[in-house]
Amino acid sequence: MTLPLSAYLELESQVLSWAAGQGWQLQRTGPLRRGEWPLPRLEFLREGVLTPDEWEAALAACPLFARSVSGKGEAWSQEGIGVKFYQAPTDLLGFAQIAHTGPAAFVAVCHRLPGWDEAPAPDEAVAFARVGLPCIPPDQRNPEVFTMLAGVSGG
Repeated sequence: MTLPLSAYLELESQVLSWAAGQGWQLQRTGPLRRGEWPLPRLEFLREGVLTPDEWEAALAACPLFARSVSGKGEAWSQEGIGVKFYQAPTDLLGFAQIAHTGPAAFVAVCHRLPGWDEAPAPDEAVAFARVGLPCIPPDQRNPEVFTMLAGVSGG
């Protein structure tokens, strides 16, 4: 049984508050950022890099999660909602946000473009500019968008 969207949004709000209390800055990523429903899980991108032990300790101590997977940045709420955390250094945050927002087929094309992963790219606008693209909204990211952009091949 899929829980209602409101349950996911409530947990998202709680996770963002918890993260802020840790001094973390999280951004929504994944399918919810693309406006998709139903969701397999909530996904967040953390600016900065923690060690696996630091992640494990933080998730284990968080009262929002009933369980977590050691070394994977994954946890589940009491209601069974999965939460996945990604992280990236500030100078590559833009590329990480594109990559983790997806979808996978869109990201695969981006990976083939010259300039992918060239730092600094602290936000998506800069990352897209590095590969010669305009900033593409998350809900419009699909491989077909490349055929609409002059001079960019999706194949």
